[in-house]
Amino acid sequence: MAAAKSLEPGSQFAQFDADGDGVVTDDEMKAMERMLKIENDDKKEDQIRSMAWFALFGMLLYPAGIIAADWFAMGTSAQLLADIAPTYFVAISALVAAFFGASAYTKTKS
Repeated sequence: MAAAKSLEPGSQFAQFDADGDGVVTDDEMKAMERMLKIENDDKKEDQIRSMAWFALFGMLLYPAGIIAADWFAMGTSAQLLADIAPTYFVAISALVAAFFGASAYTKTKS
């Protein structure tokens, strides 16, 4: 059996050496891979959640935009906004529904 290889001082792989013995074992690499996957999944979920909240706030602010355009005597703008509102609300609702559906699916899957 060959002798275990040790890390060079200041190696970029030193962060994977959990027990500090200067040798990165397969178990330490697997543990680090799991941790990185968990962190990446968490960041991904945070981004998706932010997107869903942004979409929901957009749905709340859209009618306010129509009212504001009407108040500022921009009748054509208000009418154009009102005309595309059904498409906008269906699209955003589908986006939010997909987010919640995917969240529910991944929770039952794991």
